[in-house]
Amino acid sequence: MRNRTIRYTICGLDYVYLENIPVRQTKHGEVLGVDLEVIEREIASEIVGQGIPIRGAEVKLFRKSLGLSMERFGLLLGLSPPAILKWERDLKKRLHPTNEVAVRALMAEQLNIILEGKFTVLKGKAVNPGRLTLRVA
Repeated sequence: MRNRTIRYTICGLDYVYLENIPVRQTKHGEVLGVDLEVIEREIASEIVGQGIPIRGAEVKLFRKSLGLSMERFGLLLGLSPPAILKWERDLKKRLHPTNEVAVRALMAEQLNIILEGKFTVLKGKAVNPGRLTLRVA
């Protein structure tokens, strides 16, 4: 097994890189030597904590990282499943600031992240950082 840096697009986001990730070779190809559910929760935590803009792609990752259906995720936000589906279908469109604040606050609660409670902080940054790198221990 060796460690590498990989672009982790499996999560649905094109800007996530995993550094120092164990990779082993099998007869079927390379296999990541980590628990992907744990990795995706870490990615979600970083997005929430760093104030990365929330688009449909991030909503989909968030929902899946919590193991929630669209119905359950929507219920936690006070929204209908079709509203969540609409966000997730438009992967590149950023959520309205009010919705972004609600989603970020919900994810912070679910992932036990403490965020400063100001609207401008919860709204997130103006632009995507272009690259999010997680160092895998």
